Amino acid sequence: MTSMVSPTDAGIIRPPVLLPRDSAGDRIGAALKHAGLGVIHHPVTRTVELDGALPRVSQWLEGAGPQDWLVLTSRRAVEQLDAAGLLKQIAVRVAAVGRATGAALAGAGVDVDLVPRDQSGAGLVTDWPDPGARVLLPVSQLAADTVPEGLTAQDCRVTRVDLYTTEPLDALPPVIAQAWPAIGAVVVTSSSIARALDRLVTGAGLVWKAHQHPIAMGRPTARTLEELGHPASAIAAEPTPEAILTAVESVLS
Repeated sequence: MTSMVSPTDAGIIRPPVLLPRDSAGDRIGAALKHAGLGVIHHPVTRTVELDGALPRVSQWLEGAGPQDWLVLTSRRAVEQLDAAGLLKQIAVRVAAVGRATGAALAGAGVDVDLVPRDQSGAGLVTDWPDPGARVLLPVSQLAADTVPEGLTAQDCRVTRVDLYTTEPLDALPPVIAQAWPAIGAVVVTSSSIARALDRLVTGAGLVWKAHQHPIAMGRPTARTLEELGHPASAIAAEPTPEAILTAVESVLS
């Protein structure tokens, strides 16, 4: 977490940006701070690992061969599999939904065979090179069915394993509650974060103001914000720190 406000080079004080997710190793927060923005960086959800998921993944990988695929759609799934030692010496091809997930895999020593041009589940389905393949898909319990349904439509045999879920914290963190009236942009990187933040803000007796511009990372998250009554002021062109910074700058300029 950094200071709530930061002067720009022109001496104009801009409102702080809320990034309601884990700050550990977060490249989005780093990009915003490097640009001179004040960032409130704190999660509003907790991760809950699901019983029995890792043994299912382990069993699938033990029986997999070089023509099979492991598809990963989140950095959190990569971290969970890596912590369990399941990414060591795997014998399958690997697809990542985007560059951030691909970077997490590279950091775990895993070569990535596919990153779609459009960094999304739909983009992965569009760029899928291997109809009829056998696929393991370890994901959040809250993940949409875009990837498994899209690959199944291409005759792939998809095994979806729900690794974890996320749930809102018990209460809005005090650092967010105290800063809420001054926040000028809220970077929302997933639908689960959008729902959790909305629930916690309401529970704290606070309301969204017109100047608190929601920034969506992707159209699915933008649709969730619309459903919650907080239409996105901007949608990042790509799920990258640079694109999110551009979207934030567009509403704070």
